[in-house]
Amino acid sequence: MGILNFLKKKSKANKFEKEREELAMLNLTTMEDLEGLVKPLLRDAVKVIANEPKTPLKESNMKSHFGGVPYFEKGGKWPQTEDGIYLQFIFQIFNDGSLGLPENIKLIQFFYAIDGEYMAFETEDSGWHVKIYEKIDATKTVIIDKPNDEHFGEWDNVAYCEISFEKIKSLPDWEGLERYNTNAQKLSCVLNEEEPWESYSQVYSKLTGRKQETDEDIYISQIDGYPVWMQGDDTPESSDFLLQIHSEDNANLMWGDAGLIYLFYDKKTKKVNFVLQCG
Repeated sequence: MGILNFLKKKSKANKFEKEREELAMLNLTTMEDLEGLVKPLLRDAVKVIANEPKTPLKESNMKSHFGGVPYFEKGGKWPQTEDGIYLQFIFQIFNDGSLGLPENIKLIQFFYAIDGEYMAFETEDSGWHVKIYEKIDATKTVIIDKPNDEHFGEWDNVAYCEISFEKIKSLPDWEGLERYNTNAQKLSCVLNEEEPWESYSQVYSKLTGRKQETDEDIYISQIDGYPVWMQGDDTPESSDFLLQIHSEDNANLMWGDAGLIYLFYDKKTKKVNFVLQCG
C-alpha cells in the first residue's frame, strides 16, 4: 500500500505540474487570474424562501406556496402515477416575470409520490409530475380536494407556507465548474493542491456574497442561476436549469436525507427533466 500511495501522489503531482505549466503559458497563475476567469460566469438567480407555516387563506390557490391547496382549472385532475397512485402536492410558483423562469411558464406546480415504493429519483421514474400553465384564467379556477390515498403516508402533512423571493448571484458549484470553465477548475487545483476546491470557494464567496461554511449556506431552494449538486453534476442534455428545492423545515419537507430536487426544461420540446439527490 505504501508504494501504491507513493505512486498515486507522484501521478497527482505530475498532473498538477503539467497543468501549472499550461496555465502559465496563458498567464493564469494567481488568485486574481482565477477571479477573472470566474467573474464572467456570474448569473442572476432567485432564492426561494419558505415562510413560517400558517393556516391558508381562501385565495391561497392563487399564491406561490408549499402545501395547501393547488391551483386547478375546470376539467383538471389530481395527478397520479402510472399505477393510479395519487401524488402529493408539494409546491407551486407563479411567475411574475422577475423570477428568471421562461416567459411561457406562468405557473409551475410539483407533485410527488411520498410512498417509498414509488419515490422518484430521475426523469424516467413515474412518481413525480410537473404541471405547467402557460396561461392563467382566474375565472376558470376550481378547488379540487386532495384525494384520500393511503400512499400519501407520513408526508401527508406538508405544511402550508407562503413563498417569498430574494434576488441573489449564482455561480457553478465545485462539482459543476469544469463544465463551464476548465481553466478555472485547473487553476483552483494548482493554487491549492491539498484542497483543490478551496481557492474557488474563496472566489465564490467574494463574488456572490455567500460563504460556503455549512450545508445551510451551500444548499438552498433557488430559481435560475446554476444548480448546486449534492452528489455530483447530473445535468440532463439539451435542458436548461429551472429550479432546485431543498429540504424545507418550515414546510415539513424532506427529500431523503436532507436532499434536493432539481428541475430542468427543454424550451424546444417543453419537456421537464427531474433529478433527486440525497446526502
